[in-house]
Amino acid sequence: MAINVSTLEANLTTKINATTGTTEGKEFLLLGKAVEAIGTAVSANSLSTANNLSDLNNVATARTNLGLGTMAVETAADYLTTAGATAAYAPLAGATFTGAVNATDLTLSGNLTVNGTTTTVNSTTLDVADLNITIADGAADAAAANGAGITVDGASATMLYTSATDTWDFNKAITGTYTNLQPVVTTATPASAAGGAGDVDMTKPMHHWTLAGSFNISPTNIAAGRTAMLVLDRTASNYNPSWASAVKWPAATEPTWADYRYWIVSFTCLDGTNVLASASGYTV
Repeated sequence: MAINVSTLEANLTTKINATTGTTEGKEFLLLGKAVEAIGTAVSANSLSTANNLSDLNNVATARTNLGLGTMAVETAADYLTTAGATAAYAPLAGATFTGAVNATDLTLSGNLTVNGTTTTVNSTTLDVADLNITIADGAADAAAANGAGITVDGASATMLYTSATDTWDFNKAITGTYTNLQPVVTTATPASAAGGAGDVDMTKPMHHWTLAGSFNISPTNIAAGRTAMLVLDRTASNYNPSWASAVKWPAATEPTWADYRYWIVSFTCLDGTNVLASASGYTV
């Protein structure tokens, strides 16, 4: 028998509020049957064991039975998962969280791996207990790590690794007190200018050459303000150097190289074209 709850409620209200008339026995019988039918319908649509909210797989069914509609997330696969867990909605194994969901502080014990393209940390202070920070982790070689380093936003200041020269390159001046910081000395025994053997690279501050031939020497990577020093060793023979037109000597007079066995030549880039040079000779 189908029960119209709205009609039943209206009839009961009318009967209860009636101030005249009598209620016959068959009416009480019908009332009892109606209550029994309503109880059966409610039981069939209640949160049974199969539809308990603790079972995440049946959330959608339980909500439908209650007349609550559907949820945007209805399956266990849409919930927080742990790799290797036997169930998609298993708790995070090996890690504990301290702090409420909407608390200002949250502490995670255990390792944390973030797999994504961009990780942004909006924090005023960043403290790292580790003594070493690895950049370009997993790079196969120096070429793969080219350009790795640190960039200061706003100031456009960078400290970057360049694989071609195997150097750290700063785009800002470095100031401070330096202890036991010695420049790298490039050594060579040039016999000719072939293959760039006679180039004085102005990005490298110290050069020590033992001459094995007479040839033309040319400064390279010229830029205003760069300086370099070249030690010429003529011990093995009396070979004499000649110089590119960009090199300018005091009073336009080149030293007489045969006068000494050792020469210390200093270079200063005046601009992108001219290099001022001076030389001191020694016999040890």
